Amino acid sequence: MLGCLDVPSGGTFQFKVVHVETLDRDQRALLRRSSERPCDRQTQVFLGDTMGELPVFLGVADVAFVGGSLVKVGGHNMLEAAAQGVPVVFGPHVFNFSAIARLLRDQEAGVMVQDVAELAGQVAAWLQDASERSRVGENGRQVVEQNRGALRHLVEMVEGFLEPFRTPSVPDQKEKREG
Repeated sequence: MLGCLDVPSGGTFQFKVVHVETLDRDQRALLRRSSERPCDRQTQVFLGDTMGELPVFLGVADVAFVGGSLVKVGGHNMLEAAAQGVPVVFGPHVFNFSAIARLLRDQEAGVMVQDVAELAGQVAAWLQDASERSRVGENGRQVVEQNRGALRHLVEMVEGFLEPFRTPSVPDQKEKREG
């Protein structure tokens, strides 16, 4: 499944959730990045399906939806979007990233939705309110910045805990001769 915005000539947008296979049938509607064809005026959906280019797509995104989170897949990493200041919306199935999802929600840097209708409503709300979208995105950027180096801090904490259990080091041969 893929979420996309449809903007008819009238200017009102409508959020749609469609299967990628449906869009594949109309070659002009969907352009996959992996096809290496250029976008043109007929392109309605540009699908970033290549490895290592997510930061490029997030750099031009207004909102990020975390795939795999509306179904029992477990969701994908939402920190990349948050790090770039893009507000994140995700479904309830984020067991692969539950601590991160909780942190983003607690810091008002992301929103959990329960279904496609709520997803559409949240995306529409952020697209209509640039100020709120910016605030949530900046909160996400701050969450990531405040938690940089978390692994190093964790290792230091564990080393401190293990210190009383360490065995004394054996002096090397040079120390024995000098002593």
